[in-house]
Amino acid sequence: MMIELKKFFKSNGKKKEYFVKWYIDSDKSKESYDKNCKKNSEVEYDTAMNNWLLEEETQEAIKEYLKAKRKLKMLEMYDAMYNKAIAGDVKSAEWVEKFFKSDFFEDGVDEVNDYLEGINIPALKGE
Repeated sequence: MMIELKKFFKSNGKKKEYFVKWYIDSDKSKESYDKNCKKNSEVEYDTAMNNWLLEEETQEAIKEYLKAKRKLKMLEMYDAMYNKAIAGDVKSAEWVEKFFKSDFFEDGVDEVNDYLEGINIPALKGE
């Protein structure tokens, strides 16, 4: 998953980004850290777990990463239910309809509207 986390950190952004992704996606064991994260984070397991993990910026990056993962999982669930609905499953179709009407998709619409605000395209206004 491509999400830029180093922007959350004042220092060691790339190193801490590796740590955050490892922390969320692993079993959090020292063995896993040594094998998958230590080379990129360049600190010992105890330093990462006892210092970095307690930093507010690390916790904010963890929240953002979890939010991105949740959105991805929801999209995967939507796709699965959509495919079932297309195949004729009425319950899945109802779920897809409710999901589509939920606020899940609203962020993108708001961002597009904010971007387009102030742009005058006569053809879109029927002029």
